[in-house]
Amino acid sequence: MRRYAADISSLAEEFQQRFQDFAAIEKEITLFSSLFSVDPDDAPDHLQLELIELQCDAECRSRHQQLPLVNFYRQLDKGRFQEIRTFAKKMLSLFGSTYLCEKTFSVMNINKNRVRTRLSDSHLRDILRIKTTVFEPDLAYLLQTRSQYHPSH
Repeated sequence: MRRYAADISSLAEEFQQRFQDFAAIEKEITLFSSLFSVDPDDAPDHLQLELIELQCDAECRSRHQQLPLVNFYRQLDKGRFQEIRTFAKKMLSLFGSTYLCEKTFSVMNINKNRVRTRLSDSHLRDILRIKTTVFEPDLAYLLQTRSQYHPSH
């Protein structure tokens, strides 16, 4: 029973630590996710004018409701909303890099545990590269090409 209590306590502490970072940027997260609900006076000074202009634009409001958040920011006019786009890129990179880091760590642990003694640094690097990329190999083409060069296989 004590072992489980220690494990639960450790998990609770880790959970608290991970979300402590989010508490520090709570206003930015709210602004990023709810542009049309935020009072411009609560936004950073360099975003206030563009935020007011954005909130007054009915077409932008409609797109915000219809599009996924990433696509909404991507389609914003670069000339009119340069500061908001820069802010969005910063926020997206924050979440993207956190996700990639977590994914990489998870893949590394799974593969290290499965083949612990046979896995070299080179193998691990290759596995991580494969698991964290969005590249989709054309296996049919690769097999066809291989059979053309090696007809005996």
